[in-house]
Amino acid sequence: MVLAPALVYEAARHGDVDVIDGYSTDGRIRAYDLQVLHDDQRAFPPYQAVPVVRQQVLRQHPELTAVLARLNGQISDSVMTELNYRVDYRHETPRAVAQDFLRQRGLWHEPQPVRGATIRLGSKIFAEQYILIEMYAALIRGYTDLDVATKTGLGGTSICFEALRNGDIDLYPEYTGTGLLVILQPPAATLDSVGSASPAVLGYVRQEFRRRYGLEWLAPIGFNNTYALLMRRQQAQQLGIASITELGAFLRH
Repeated sequence: MVLAPALVYEAARHGDVDVIDGYSTDGRIRAYDLQVLHDDQRAFPPYQAVPVVRQQVLRQHPELTAVLARLNGQISDSVMTELNYRVDYRHETPRAVAQDFLRQRGLWHEPQPVRGATIRLGSKIFAEQYILIEMYAALIRGYTDLDVATKTGLGGTSICFEALRNGDIDLYPEYTGTGLLVILQPPAATLDSVGSASPAVLGYVRQEFRRRYGLEWLAPIGFNNTYALLMRRQQAQQLGIASITELGAFLRH
């Protein structure tokens, strides 16, 4: 049986199925009280969220590097899930959620007078990306004299990537697994040599994006929005299942 993604989550919520595949920072995890099973088998590649920036923009505005780095490592999987939940299910605006997060982390700064150029930020068409772009926009406005223009909801990976590559935008958040498998599409032998460890995947996509496109992957934001196996939290706890290995052992008995 094949279900649409939204129906898959609903089926798990109502107990029609016990295990589903989904995304590890989806707001529905929080909304439906689901548990992400630990991927101790490395069944899924890493999808670390990282800002990708045009190298030309970093050369022209070197102050951007330190400003964007204020978000490095700040957002865990559980924090991003909560932020997505607030936008998707509590219907808070991405800007309000982003600014609230920055204030809580001591990263908020009132916007500075604009005297410089405009930095154009883009995003894909889902809440997580909107939130991240609002965070970066607030940081740039607060810690530089640069202006910001946001182009959110551009669509999928290919649209955002081509917009960045062609200079229509200067930055957008991307995921290491997407950069590797969707954009670079290396041969199987290269995939085997890169492996599935997060640092190796980031190192490879960073190197290849520099070489091929003149684009820079900065440091990871902190969370890993990868594919995941999900169960209802209460059921997972009752059965003592917290990882893919434990799920496999349960299914075999």
